[in-house]
Amino acid sequence: MDDAADTTAHWREAARERYLSETVRTWLGLPAHAGIETPRLPDELARRLLREEELEHTHRDARGRWEFGFCESFGAGTLLVPEVDQWVAERRRKLPEGTPVEPLWPEGKRFALCLTHDVDYVSAQYTLAQATRLVRAGLGPTSGASHDRIRRAARIPWRAFQAAVAGISLAPSAADLERCIKIEADAGVRSSYLFTVFPRRGATPQDCAYRPSDPCSFRGSRRRLADVLRLLAGEGFDVGLHGSYRSAVASGMLAAQRAELERAISRPVTTTRQHYLHWDVRVTPRLQERAGLHTDSTLGFNRSLGFRCGTSLPFHHFDVETSQPLRLIQVPLVIHDVALFRPDTLELDAGLAERLVCEVIDAVAAVGCVATLSFHPNYIGQPAFQSVYRTAIEHGLGRGGWATSLREIDEWWRERETRLAVDLPGASESVSGAAVRA
Repeated sequence: MDDAADTTAHWREAARERYLSETVRTWLGLPAHAGIETPRLPDELARRLLREEELEHTHRDARGRWEFGFCESFGAGTLLVPEVDQWVAERRRKLPEGTPVEPLWPEGKRFALCLTHDVDYVSAQYTLAQATRLVRAGLGPTSGASHDRIRRAARIPWRAFQAAVAGISLAPSAADLERCIKIEADAGVRSSYLFTVFPRRGATPQDCAYRPSDPCSFRGSRRRLADVLRLLAGEGFDVGLHGSYRSAVASGMLAAQRAELERAISRPVTTTRQHYLHWDVRVTPRLQERAGLHTDSTLGFNRSLGFRCGTSLPFHHFDVETSQPLRLIQVPLVIHDVALFRPDTLELDAGLAERLVCEVIDAVAAVGCVATLSFHPNYIGQPAFQSVYRTAIEHGLGRGGWATSLREIDEWWRERETRLAVDLPGASESVSGAAVRA
């Protein structure tokens, strides 16, 4: 290795260590002036946080996603164990008596219960325009493999059949969305609703068919979906972006979709999760940040529950190309509803699903971190999904959790970073560069 390469490697390693140290200090809540050396995160746990296994292995599932079975923690039998969080909690317990630390959560709450919804469908029915988009999306790109070409040839009649079975309506009913909102209103909590925007270009068969300008029936009135989103935001819910499938890897798509959603609701859109959990460690975080998004919650699994990063705590992404932390914060997804019931996932019944969800919430509560849930409104009408979601909220509140939205997690965390004087680029700023309230 020549001198220049050696210097670059040394600089990259130093940047990595500085990032890990400041991340651990933030998690512990140690002020910069505390005069206590920050414990070093063990290499095997740092590897989980930095997603190095995703950098090293190119294998992905049929839709280009990193799934639970590919994880080293799955092989080790610790997929459902928040190993990083347990290590942090133990280090916190070993701090010298009287050490001043910032609380992890407001008002003495024991842990956070982050409630989110990926709104893939506003209604089981379609407008004519949505049905047309559905068919058009069926013509989206394929991998080029022969089986994919055969599937593409069958998509148009299949999509037309789907639309015909679902039914065409001038104003499809958003009853499931209303039902989901009522569950939270009854519990006195607020959540994040992440809405998609059908791509103007580059739509794929995986994409959702609606746009903010589409009509729907909501609370007894015909409205544009954009009006519904403004109502939700006005009632204290977080309205965020559910980025389309290709937006995870295609430059400019997230920015365009965020801009269209913001124009529709006349409010900033700061939170996001990628549709289908399609996410590339080398590309997606940077695209999200460039789009002006503050917080992502994609890092979870489609077919299982668990801790993809070994942690449930918020953290800034570390850009592997530049060896620099991003301003973008990740709040990992821990509990995904589709992973509970579908035949290609855990295939549980309601009772087993409730028990598993409560066990995972308990594991998070024990270390004082964040249990982030994603429940799709279009499934809430099914008794099993609704029962598990209600149980999760009740159980989390009963354990002393702060039930809140992704946006409020982000705002609280950045305020906390300001108080801690975290030494990471943009740590105490929003992505736009404006300081958050102290």
